[in-house]
Amino acid sequence: MSEIQLTAVSTPFLRSVDLTVHHGESFVIVGPSGAGKTTLLRVIAGLAPHTGQVWLGGRSMEGVPPYLRRVGYVSQDLHLFPHLTFEGNLVLAMERLPLTKGEKRAKARELAGLVGIGGLLGRRPSTLSGGEKQRAAIARALASAPCVLLLDEPFSKVDFRTALRLRNEIKRLHKQLELTTILVTHDMAEARELGDRLAVMQLGSLQLHGASGSSPGSRDRGGPWFLERENVLACSGKRRLGNGLVEVVCAGLTLFVPDEGRDFSHITVPSSKIRFDRIPPGGSPINRFQGTITAVASTDVTVQVVIEVNRESLVAELASDRWHEMGLAEGDLIHGLIRLQDMDSCRCEDAEINGQTALRRDLV
Repeated sequence: MSEIQLTAVSTPFLRSVDLTVHHGESFVIVGPSGAGKTTLLRVIAGLAPHTGQVWLGGRSMEGVPPYLRRVGYVSQDLHLFPHLTFEGNLVLAMERLPLTKGEKRAKARELAGLVGIGGLLGRRPSTLSGGEKQRAAIARALASAPCVLLLDEPFSKVDFRTALRLRNEIKRLHKQLELTTILVTHDMAEARELGDRLAVMQLGSLQLHGASGSSPGSRDRGGPWFLERENVLACSGKRRLGNGLVEVVCAGLTLFVPDEGRDFSHITVPSSKIRFDRIPPGGSPINRFQGTITAVASTDVTVQVVIEVNRESLVAELASDRWHEMGLAEGDLIHGLIRLQDMDSCRCEDAEINGQTALRRDLV
């Protein structure tokens, strides 16, 4: 049974989108910034005007206001009410449920425990960490007893360790609650890990990739060039410093990564986390490099470049307006930086490494 059905949905940012998401499915939409991903979620939630048809649970949503759609929506900005406690945010989300005040408070405690922050009900959002706010927003989305959960870049504003923990939470909640879920991201690692099926959005159009029921790891790791790339670098040397850091040698570079207490042979760096410019960046001197731009590919909103560093190729991604501001071109020398908080140490299988090498060839 389909839980979500879109037919010829159009807005100024969407082009006649057709989509079917089945009951209990985890469906992931990837694509560059500005592609229309957030707009699509807002249409489903009833927050954006559109043409075409939206059906939820076999019922047309024509004229149905957002609060009657049984949709839980976690936006990028979270939108927790700052003047209310965490518990107050949850109780407010249950306003239209036929529950007594005591039942709502009991349900709030249950939801807070479900997302792993049961002891924070009395805290206001301003006193919560980034990961705690994210969990609080997910709990609030679940408080209205939705049939559909919409997640818009749910890990974009937290550090990579928190993001890894939150991914595991999302997987656990999806399995436990059997919620039909649409997750929007530009990170292919998240897409592969969390999605039963994958769709790519570019310039308002949606294209399906992969079959329902296939494992995320079995999908084509290449895909369209504009998706965010993971740079996978083999470590030729490695030394634990005993201060929470590991010193590694990758692509002829000496880099520092957080020590997670486990062995690894490669590190991955998402393309959006590689920063570069004509002049050396300010701040800490660690994890710096110089390289030469050898290839450029772009859409209206996103630019990906290949940077050659010590005979290795790194793929970096940035917004088009920022690229044009810098005035760079192929052949230019750049100064790069990979911030410590953006480093993700991990093991990688040979097949995954080969897949990432193919990605770089495709872009070139």
